[in-house]
Amino acid sequence: MPLGDRATIVVVGGGPAGAFFAIRMLRRARQLNKDIDLIVVEKKRELQFYEASCLVPFREGCNYCAGGVSPRLADLLEEAGLTLPEDIVQGRVESLTVHGEWKSIELPIPAGRSMFSVFRGSRPAHRRARHVNFDSYLLEKAVAEGARVVTGEVRDVDYSPTGKPVVTYRAGLGPEKREEIIEADFVVLAAGVNQTPGAELETQPVFRILERLIPGFRPPKVRIALICELEADDRLLRLMQGELHFAEYGSKTLKIEMSSLIPKARCITVVLLGRSVDRAAPSKNVHIVREFLRLPHIKRLLARGVKFVPLCLCNPNMAVGVAKKPFGHRIALAGDMVVSRLYKDGILSAYLTASALADCILDVGVDEDSLRRGYRPVIRRFARDVAFGRVVFLLNRITFNNRLLSRILYQAALTERKGKPEHKCRLGSLLWRIASGDDSYGRILLSMFHPATLSSILIGGALVTARNYVTERVFGLAWGDFERHPTGIPKEVFEARRKELLDVVDHDAPQAAPEFESMYSIRIKADRQKIFRHLGRFGDDDREYFRPRMLKVHRTRGEANEVASVIQYDCALRFLSFSVVLEKVIPERYLIYRVRDGFARGGVLIFHIDTVREGLSLLSIYVGFDFPKGKTALEKLGWSLFKVAFPGFVHDVIWNHSLCQLKDVIESDEATT
Repeated sequence: MPLGDRATIVVVGGGPAGAFFAIRMLRRARQLNKDIDLIVVEKKRELQFYEASCLVPFREGCNYCAGGVSPRLADLLEEAGLTLPEDIVQGRVESLTVHGEWKSIELPIPAGRSMFSVFRGSRPAHRRARHVNFDSYLLEKAVAEGARVVTGEVRDVDYSPTGKPVVTYRAGLGPEKREEIIEADFVVLAAGVNQTPGAELETQPVFRILERLIPGFRPPKVRIALICELEADDRLLRLMQGELHFAEYGSKTLKIEMSSLIPKARCITVVLLGRSVDRAAPSKNVHIVREFLRLPHIKRLLARGVKFVPLCLCNPNMAVGVAKKPFGHRIALAGDMVVSRLYKDGILSAYLTASALADCILDVGVDEDSLRRGYRPVIRRFARDVAFGRVVFLLNRITFNNRLLSRILYQAALTERKGKPEHKCRLGSLLWRIASGDDSYGRILLSMFHPATLSSILIGGALVTARNYVTERVFGLAWGDFERHPTGIPKEVFEARRKELLDVVDHDAPQAAPEFESMYSIRIKADRQKIFRHLGRFGDDDREYFRPRMLKVHRTRGEANEVASVIQYDCALRFLSFSVVLEKVIPERYLIYRVRDGFARGGVLIFHIDTVREGLSLLSIYVGFDFPKGKTALEKLGWSLFKVAFPGFVHDVIWNHSLCQLKDVIESDEATT
């Protein structure tokens, strides 16, 4: 049954699903020369206009959403001509960090892609420009396309004697309250799953109406989430600028299965799901958030001593399943009333379901059979993907919550990133797609079990982890109370930074790569001056970092950070001992040591401090040298064998451990002062 001309369509709900449907329907109807009267019924009370030129007032209240816009959604919005104004965007994400029991894995946003955060509604209540929000912007765009928006709460949907749906809604306030009735040619339910946040869907009026109206309808499975807007001080907001953090585990006492921290404007949005949230009374929300912020893997990303003020908390429903038979004669559901991508990207799900429904109505028809043929296949694809998503997140939780498995995966990803260009890093791509929601869970699951993925995890992960563990034991490198942080550098960054560093050593010298080289970097929440001062303790007998067993490192001449000062490396194997002399100092930026004797004679050890942003610095260490060549045939053979057998990985293990120690020392000092 086709949609007739001059049809009336009622959309219940003015959130993203309703707005996306209205925009798609009205644009396509115009292309098909169909005249449609589209009415959006939104129950939130009008407050004021989004801006002076806007066609629709913004609405009060909370929309119970973290407000993340994924790269896939950003691409689709761009294609649809819905590019968000800068005042809507509250934060642009430059990197995703996935936290594990061993270390965190940082995933930069690929070139040409965008990811950002928004406020969905007018909360938190105290923030300036409350009218500047994502939902009001979309609804205004729908009105610009020709939609009419009325304020009212839908009380009933039924069929008229002619078989058309009739919507009854309550409009007005106080003595002006009245009931209005609209007979429609089609009704779209896009009211979400939080008419009453946290309540069972079967008890909510709109779902009771649907169970009566559509035989066989069942709402999607939901679970309780905890969303908290935390006001943070300027220092923390600067430190976390451009970052988005995910973790899929908590602790023995705090059962968390999924969590995220999303900086926006003056706030950080915390989203938590898990058994501790499922079972908790709302009065426990603040306690749960505070316990979450004290978790070791969360503490390591926050500035020490930082204070948070909870601005608002809520326990909304999050769709984690698929509605059964979400359509009937001249009526259908869209958005998370039907389905949402598991734990990710509910706004994208709203866009895809709403667009598919609009296309089905125009291209196939409005009766139940037409919806079964044109709309149900889209829902079934979502249903399959949700099932695959459960397996993906189960495997993720098992891995990241286990210290050994987490270490193996981290090491595999690092080995890959150090040895391959970014576009060939299979594990990096896989982790990015899981964290960002940039692919279907079905394809992600296939990638997880691809032979090349398993090979990377076994060889670059498990075997390298075993080797590094033995090395730590041999050199007495115990991971004590200090946190573990990533120190490896991707191949492209390594090559660019090496050129920069060697250029500082000698601008006119050839920039060929030495036979052995390593580079490490770590972010430290301190200014360059403080880091430079602590680097001056390199060589002091009482330093708190770089103290491996069987290697004595001590200053034999000069003072801290003084040109011509000498630091001696005494190794248990005497022929490996050598000394370095501080050749060049650029205060608070560079310390350049030259190896003056031993097998690495002529090599360099460079410390470089760079400012990432105020209060956050990047410390990089570069080591490079050529092996001796020998003069006689026997010497040449001996040094060739030495070059092959040289355990360069030992250098990686020692400096990885030492940089984490150094970061802890500096940040403890920063917190104290």
